[in-house]
Amino acid sequence: MVTTIKKVKITLGIVCLAVVALFLFYNLPRTEVVQVSGTDIKRVDRESGKVVDKNAASETSSRRTYDVRYINTATRTGKTIVFRNEDTGWGWPPYFKFNSADLTAQAQAYASVPEKPWVLVRYYGWRIRIFSMFPNVVSLSTVDRDYSHFPLFNIVFLVVLAIGGGVVVWKVKKFLGRRRKPRGDGAKKEA
Repeated sequence: MVTTIKKVKITLGIVCLAVVALFLFYNLPRTEVVQVSGTDIKRVDRESGKVVDKNAASETSSRRTYDVRYINTATRTGKTIVFRNEDTGWGWPPYFKFNSADLTAQAQAYASVPEKPWVLVRYYGWRIRIFSMFPNVVSLSTVDRDYSHFPLFNIVFLVVLAIGGGVVVWKVKKFLGRRRKPRGDGAKKEA
């Protein structure tokens, strides 16, 4: 029979694993093969993250706003996806992306070609409509329509992370096991 403490430990373990999995799913790079249909720039308030009217922005409010670039795309199945194109700089996640203007120019070039090329978009993040969240583009490159991406970086990263996590768990169990065992030195009495 499973005790209450054991149930709590199992529940906490599952919750921790779910949090780590969601964190990795958001931050690790993913790809999508798309055709670029256009780009857009919107002025956004730094504090609220809401889009503001460019014409209504005064000189004092311009210090509290910034431009966010968007890339509009269509997948092979016809589904539309809008990507944010924003620099990550030195912040998190550590993509060290400083070229959002260059990616916008590249996307505009792809959109202006009559036979729109198929583009592999590398990105991270989620599209959550209710919060107006968009995945952020990291890179663009042309590929064939039938291109299938193999996520080698993600596989290697997850394997290394699993091995590292296993080593940490093994070391902690070994350390805790050593602390719980009674030492044999004090058990002997001199006769």
